[in-house]
Amino acid sequence: MKTIFETFKKSIYNPVFYQNAVTTPLSDIVRYYIKFSLLLSVAMTVYLGVALVPQGIRFVKEHAPELVKSYFPAELTINIEKGIASVNVKEPYIILGKNGSQAVLKEQGLESMLVIDTKNEFNKNKFDEYKTFALLTKTEIVTRSNNGQITIQDLRAAPDASINQEWLLSWVEKTKDSLGTIVFVGIIGTFIAMLFGYLKYFIVLLLFALIPRLIAYLKKMPLSYGGAYRISLYAIVPALALKTLINILGVFFIPAYFTLLVFMLIVAINMKESEEPTLFETK
Repeated sequence: MKTIFETFKKSIYNPVFYQNAVTTPLSDIVRYYIKFSLLLSVAMTVYLGVALVPQGIRFVKEHAPELVKSYFPAELTINIEKGIASVNVKEPYIILGKNGSQAVLKEQGLESMLVIDTKNEFNKNKFDEYKTFALLTKTEIVTRSNNGQITIQDLRAAPDASINQEWLLSWVEKTKDSLGTIVFVGIIGTFIAMLFGYLKYFIVLLLFALIPRLIAYLKKMPLSYGGAYRISLYAIVPALALKTLINILGVFFIPAYFTLLVFMLIVAINMKESEEPTLFETK
């Protein structure tokens, strides 16, 4: 572990370290990168677990049942059979938002959460006329995003089901009983997702490696593509570590190009001409 952090410290600013990196076995650099990626993945997983798991558990135990009762009327049953929806109430059936959600809908120029009209196929003019967030038709569920974009989901891919308040509440209870398993699987899934998010840079750096190559060309410093890739593997680690730290602290919004900018800075300040030109490879 000590060696990993010593290498990390050198990778922030140590021109001699980067000059020697071009002759370091690629397998050694790859092992270092994977180990540091594991550390960053653990850090992000712990952060997300601490931040989200208690809220998720509290939501399922305390709020989910009330939300079902508030937003899904006890009188309503939605049947889906062979991709065709039907209901047991008079249509069009309108479900309004509750409390704060209704205020949000009004801000968007909408009047309801859901309108059910299974007697007709989807019609955009009718959808606009309803001024609703979602519309259930005979064969589709249609939703509207904040920017007005319409998404249509075909019900023909949906399994046959009979959905009512009792059915939804039973699912909430099943979820409560399985919270331990759900949390465990969620944490493992988050760790794997984080790890793959860091490991993808093995591929991204195939392109990023052109940056140290360009700098070497401008400074008339001999550097092969293989050497540039080795430099890039080291230089990307401080960039990813800083991005992870900012994500955890929530200091400010990180633009998509943040990692690239920090990577370019690390490369630029460390690629200095050496007094001994043989330190950069010429192959």
